Amino acid sequence: MPKLDRSDFKYNAKVFEKTCLWCGTIYFASRSTAKYCSATCRGYANQAKATEEAVPYDETEKMISALLSENAYLKGQLQRYVLENEELKGKLLVR
Repeated sequence: MPKLDRSDFKYNAKVFEKTCLWCGTIYFASRSTAKYCSATCRGYANQAKATEEAVPYDETEKMISALLSENAYLKGQLQRYVLENEELKGKLLVR
């Protein structure tokens, strides 16, 4: 699960704000070389890279790849919105 909030780390930890190369989710990483927000996105990217090197895509496979990419991006956005919604609910209940 990607860390979408800076508060998940210690207060003095070095943290890097990154954008996932696969799904486009903005996340916080403890390593400056991190490229993907999760192991799932890293796996999808490696699968896509392996299939591109092995056999060139035809048009249908390009569409499927694009849809999978969009699906992963939307999942990341949904997770972020759910977390923000829970935070707002918590703030409203405190008042």
